[in-house]
Amino acid sequence: MILTDIMRLLLTILTALWIVFFLSMGAEMFLDTPREIQNDKDFINQKIKPSVDFVKKFKQENNCLPSSDEFNKRESTGLYNYPQYIRADSDVVSNDLAKFKDADWKKDFAIGVWRGEWEEYYFSWTDKYDSNNSSWAGAFMSLLYSIIIGALPLSFWYLRHRLKK
Repeated sequence: MILTDIMRLLLTILTALWIVFFLSMGAEMFLDTPREIQNDKDFINQKIKPSVDFVKKFKQENNCLPSSDEFNKRESTGLYNYPQYIRADSDVVSNDLAKFKDADWKKDFAIGVWRGEWEEYYFSWTDKYDSNNSSWAGAFMSLLYSIIIGALPLSFWYLRHRLKK
């Protein structure tokens, strides 16, 4: 009897820790969303946009895109993650080749910068940046998933008590 009570107490404590962990993790991610959104904007503006601006200005002044050598010889942008100038499928260094299917390499270019776990890009053919795209919708979904996962032990507990009756 005492062993059963100890096991129930231990199970209750573990269930409470599970719930607290997932709810606090979900809340922390949700509350961190404004910082993540700003980090995404800053990364684009500081790491990718200067290279995009250089290529666009070069094209406007020279009526052609720069060569890889011309791109690499430009003034230093002070970037920590050096941007990759992409002018062909063979220049794509990651598993992102599907993102480049609409590129016409005779007139298009892309800029890619490694962000630690993934590559972020600018695509000239869409004039858009492909980045982490942190958003409130994504944060809400993460919070919802955390609540669902955190509540799983409660659903088992509820079902067990319903079946006992």
